[in-house]
Amino acid sequence: MSKKQNDKEIIYSFCEKMYQEITQRFGDYATVKDVTYHYVEKGIVRPTEVRDYMILVDYDTYLRANQGHITHTFMDLSIKYHLSERHIENIVRNRRKKHKKKHNIK
Repeated sequence: MSKKQNDKEIIYSFCEKMYQEITQRFGDYATVKDVTYHYVEKGIVRPTEVRDYMILVDYDTYLRANQGHITHTFMDLSIKYHLSERHIENIVRNRRKKHKKKHNIK
């Protein structure tokens, strides 16, 4: 029987491999920026995933700034990221659950 994609053993071996690659490239003092850029550069993390994550982070900030007006928040985010309001809305509604540990690691 094949292993699940999100099995803990696979994640641990991935972490070990990435640790070796990153220490070889950046040394023992790699920053979070170095690691993130390495993942995007290698194709491990897609740039759209990074963008979607930033949209979710900005969504909460903009929602507070707009005093809870969701429509204004979607408009502001669509201007910032050069996407349609509907696209931003879909990202917020469909991707939020994917950024939780329970959804990714079993």
